[in-house]
Amino acid sequence: MEQKFDYRSGYVVYPDAAPGDAGAKAPYIDHGTALVGPERYYSQAEADLEWERLWTKVWCFAGITHDLKNVGDYFRYELGRESFIVVRSTPDTIKAFYNVCPHRGNQLVYADSGHIAAGGSFYCNFHGWRFNIDGSLREIKDEHLFRRETICDLHELKEVRCEVWNSLVFINMDPRAMPLLQQLDVIPQHLQHYPFDKMPVYSEMRGELDANWKVGMEAFIEFYHSDDTHPQVLPISGTLKTQYDLYANGMSRMIIPFGYSGDRADDPDEVTEGLKGFVAFFGGKNEDYRHIKGQDYRKAFADTMRHWGERNGHKAMFDKLSDGQLTDDWNYHVFPTITINVFSFGILIQSWTPHASDPQKHQYRTLSLLLPVQDPNQAVMDPVSFAVSAEKGWKGEKRGVCTYPQKLEDWGTVLSQDVERIPKVQRGIRSRAFEGHRLCESESRVRHYLAEIDRYLGRR
Repeated sequence: MEQKFDYRSGYVVYPDAAPGDAGAKAPYIDHGTALVGPERYYSQAEADLEWERLWTKVWCFAGITHDLKNVGDYFRYELGRESFIVVRSTPDTIKAFYNVCPHRGNQLVYADSGHIAAGGSFYCNFHGWRFNIDGSLREIKDEHLFRRETICDLHELKEVRCEVWNSLVFINMDPRAMPLLQQLDVIPQHLQHYPFDKMPVYSEMRGELDANWKVGMEAFIEFYHSDDTHPQVLPISGTLKTQYDLYANGMSRMIIPFGYSGDRADDPDEVTEGLKGFVAFFGGKNEDYRHIKGQDYRKAFADTMRHWGERNGHKAMFDKLSDGQLTDDWNYHVFPTITINVFSFGILIQSWTPHASDPQKHQYRTLSLLLPVQDPNQAVMDPVSFAVSAEKGWKGEKRGVCTYPQKLEDWGTVLSQDVERIPKVQRGIRSRAFEGHRLCESESRVRHYLAEIDRYLGRR
C-alpha cells in the first residue's frame, strides 16, 4: 500500500540519492499556512517598496554571453524603471552601465543589441557626447562651452556590478550585495556538468502580459496546475509526485519526472503512445524495451538519451549525468527573476520583470538553448512547448531570432495555456470575493520566494 503523504518529506523522485547528491531531497522549511494577501499583487505601494528594497538590491538576470561573443558586442537590459547597457569591453571583461547620458539624461542605446566597432564609442544622439566601451568619457562636444565646475567630476558612465555564471549574465545595482555565486547557493554545484555555453540559442520570445510579475512567475514554480492546464503531459510525466526543494536566498527547485506512464494512469503498466513517441523521437527503438512496463519506462528513456548523447557528440557530458538528469525536468528558480528548466538536451530560461509604472503588467521573456546535433536525421525539440523542429541536423550555427507574439497561439502549445490563464488570475485576485492564496505543499516554492521578498522589504 502506498505510504500516506507527509508534507514534511513530500514526494521524493530519487529515494536512493545520498545526502549532498544533486538530486537529493532538501530539508523541509516551514513557511506556515497563512493566507497570502492579494494586495501584494496589485498595490502601487507594494510595487514601489519592491523597487526600492528588492530590485535595486538583488542580482538580476540580464542576458547571456552568447550575445557578447566579440569585443564591442552589447545588449540592452530593461528592468522596471531602469535601462542598462551590458557590453564586452575586453576579451575577458563584461561590464554593465546605466543606459543614460550624464549630460541631460538621454538614453545612449535605443536598440535591443548591437556592436561597437574597434575605435568606436557609445554616442549620445541628442548632444553628441561619446563614451568608450569601458565606460570612460571620450568626448564632450564643444567642451569649451561648459564652465569647468559643471563637468569636473565627469569621467565615465555610472557602472553597476556585473557577474557571470555558466554564460548567464547578472547585474546588481547594490555595491554591497553578496557575490553572485553566494546568492545562487547550491545551484552552481547542482548544474556543474551542464555547459550552457555549448548550447546555442534556438528560440527567444518577449512580450508584455497583463498581470503582476509575481502572478506570471508563480505559474512556473509549481506543477500542481499541470493536470488541468497541461493535460498533454499526463501520460508521460509525474504531475503529482513532483519533488520540491527549498534552498537559501529564495532559491528553489522542482524535479518533474518524465518518461513513464504518469501518476494518474488508469493502467500504470501501459506503455502509452506518448511514451513511445518520446523514445522514438530521440532515436530509441521501442521494440527493444518490450519487457519494461509503463511505470518503469524511464529506464528505456534514460538508455535512449545516453545513446542520443553519444550519437550527437555529447558523450563526455552525458557520462557525468545521472539517469534522472537524462530523463527529468529539473526546474530551478533563481530568485527573483528567472526559472531554468534543465533537460539533458537543453535548457529553457524564463524571466519575469516588473513593468516600469503599472504593477498589474510585467515583461515576460523565454530563451531556449539546445545542444546541437551531429546526426543528420535527428530533429530537435524546443522545450518552450516541446515542439519538434522541421529542420534536421541542427548545429546551432545561427542564433535563433527573437519573436514578439501577437496572438495567444504564437506562444506555442504549452506556454499559451499558461499565458491565457495568467491575466485571468490577475483579474480574479482583484475581486472583493478573493481573500488570498491558500497554498498546498506542492506550492511551497511560492511561500518560499515570498518569504525572501519579505526579508528584503524588512518584514522579517
